[in-house]
Parts: sequence; C-alpha cells; structure tokens
Amino acid sequence: MRIAVIPGDGIGGEVVPAVLPALELLSDHFGLDLSYRIFDWGAERWLAERVGLPADALDLLASDYPAILLGALGDPRIPDMAHGRDILLGLRRGLDLYVNYRPFTPRGSDRAIALFRENTQGLYAGVGGTVSHGRLPAVAIDECVYTRETVEKFLRYCLRTLSESGRERVTLVHKSNAVPHTGRLWQGVFRAELANFPNLVGSEEYVDSFCYHLVRDPSPYEGIVASNLFGDIVSDIGAALMGGLGLAASASVCPETGSALFEPVHGSAPDIAGRGIANPYAAATAVALMLDHLGHPRAAAPLRRALAAAARTDSATPDLGGHGTTGTFMAEVMTRLEKDLADDGTEPQA
Repeated sequence: MRIAVIPGDGIGGEVVPAVLPALELLSDHFGLDLSYRIFDWGAERWLAERVGLPADALDLLASDYPAILLGALGDPRIPDMAHGRDILLGLRRGLDLYVNYRPFTPRGSDRAIALFRENTQGLYAGVGGTVSHGRLPAVAIDECVYTRETVEKFLRYCLRTLSESGRERVTLVHKSNAVPHTGRLWQGVFRAELANFPNLVGSEEYVDSFCYHLVRDPSPYEGIVASNLFGDIVSDIGAALMGGLGLAASASVCPETGSALFEPVHGSAPDIAGRGIANPYAAATAVALMLDHLGHPRAAAPLRRALAAAARTDSATPDLGGHGTTGTFMAEVMTRLEKDLADDGTEPQA
C-alpha cells in the first residue's frame, strides 16, 4: 500500500515529517507493509515553476496511491492562494473526493459527532465571474451549483455510514428559506434517501439556527450532513468545540474508487512557521483516519490513545497549554505509543 505525502507549506512542512515515524512504527508492528513517497507540491515549486498540480499527478495518484497525506497550503508570497486552489481543489475534483468526513468530539464528551460535508460542488464549483471598472471589481458573481446525482450519492453514502456505525440521529443543515433552489434539492433528496434507513431519525435545521444550537449544546447531535459551504463553516465550529484547529483532521473520500486524502484542517500558519511550536496532533489524527480508511482500525486505536495522553502533559505544544515543541510532543507520543504496543500482547509482525 503506497501513500502519497504532500507536506505543503508553512507548518505543514513541520508537522507532517514529525508524524511519519508513528506511521512507520505502526506499519512495522502490525505488518501493514505501508510505504510512502514525498511530493514537493506547494508554494516553493509554484514560485519557481508556476506548477501547482503537475500534469500527470492525477493519473499517478489514481493508479498508484490510494491514500494521500497532505500538510497545509498557503504562503504570504502568493496572496491569492492560486497554488493552493490548483492543488487542493484539483485533488478534490480530479479524484472526485466528494465526501469530506470531519469527526469532532466536544470537550467533556466521549462520543464523536460525525460531520459529513459535500466536497466538490456548491459555491466551491468555480462558476461565476467579475466585471471590473478600473482596478476593482464592479460586479462579482459566484453561483451555487449542485447536481441531483452528486447530492444523491453523497447522502446515500453518509446515511449508510451513519447507520452502520450505530448512530441513531442525523441532521441536515441547509438554508432553503434564503437559498431555495439548491436548498429544496437537498431537502427532497435527504427525505427520500432517509426513508431507506428506518433506524435513523432525521431532522433539518437552517444553518444559522443550527450553529447557535451546536455551540450552546452539541449533545443532541450524532450525525450531520451539509453542503460544501455550510459544512465548511460548521466543521470549524466543531474544531472549536474540541479545543482548537490544532486538534481537528479530515478525510476526503471517493467511495467508488477508494481514493482518499487526509489532512489536518489548520492552515499553514506562517506566523509560527519555523518556530518549532506547531501542534502535530491534527496531522497525527489524519494518519489515524487514514489507517481506519485503509482497513486498519487496530493500528489507529493506539495512536489515538497516545495522542490523547500526550496532550495532557507538559510536553504538549503551547496551544494545548504545554511548554513543548513539535518535536518534544511527538517524542512523548512515540514513547507512549511504543509502551502501548508492548503492553497490548500483540506480537510484532515479522
């Protein structure tokens, strides 16, 4: 099993290399035979060659790399994020990674809420344009575009996944009162698909009301499905309920092909890049999500335990209340991971 690793920009180039030893240890211990190749796609290459996603990248990834680990994209030298759009949106659309999964566990809870965001259409479809008078746009248009086929296959996958995971409640987040055409499409498909899962109780909420209720009390929610923009917004609220963006990770998946991309959801954080204090928790959680997706939940579980334990120590990075660095935090994680693997009674694979 080959993994494509794209550290990207800023702290991505710090947290991704920091978590790769954990992946190697787990692969060796459980006999997973995982290997990876590092790709230099990011700001430096864009500035040097004006290349974001190389011409053969999608074919290469689709044929040889079913899993991609991405760090972060963003560089102040490229203020319009042209390279980031080319790489990230290129991967999402080119590999049809239309399901974005971002679980989050609110502080004080031991149960993850499953958030699913449609990942390729909506206001992120790139339909629109500008009319300029002088240097500034006089008219700017972005259009929200959804096809029934995409909404159907997205919701069908999400509802099936929630049902199989034992969850009982699912909430559709929409804004059909103000955005009626795509909103009603989502409502109609949601109601039709929900009828095929009698063990799920469905509800619908306007996005503004939903965000208010989620912040006040997340406990009623078990599964959430949302369009691209609304899911993007809600997922950051979920990260805040966990304790910050430094803890949150996501998976972007094409269920039909199995292609998937895993990433921490924080940005490239140029303000702290190079200082050695970037939190690798989310990047390591992305590795755990990747192991789950590849069919190795037994390997993901000890990594999650080691992360949770290390985050409560002084070795944690400053955003978690510790005094550690990226390196000292991952050293603490590795120590705890090695002990966990030694104590669980599982013999390392030859």
